[in-house]
Amino acid sequence: MRCPHCQSERTVRNGTTPLKNQPPRQRYLCRECGKRFNEQTNTPMARLRTPASMVSAALNVRTEGLGLRATGRSFGKCHRTINTAV
Repeated sequence: MRCPHCQSERTVRNGTTPLKNQPPRQRYLCRECGKRFNEQTNTPMARLRTPASMVSAALNVRTEGLGLRATGRSFGKCHRTINTAV
């Protein structure tokens, strides 16, 4: 796995991050720059705590034409949360 910060391939596995209602996420350490990262670093999903399956489902519902508030009600989330995730 390449480091998203310095593009080095000198990376090693460095534990896992426990997440609620999700499997743990593998962490990596770059031996070149010393920074830690996971496979979602520098992606649109980087800091989201919502499971990827729920984000995918919300995107599908939004592309079918359902509004933000209705999508929020459907998934039990605030419409502002849906707006920032989508």
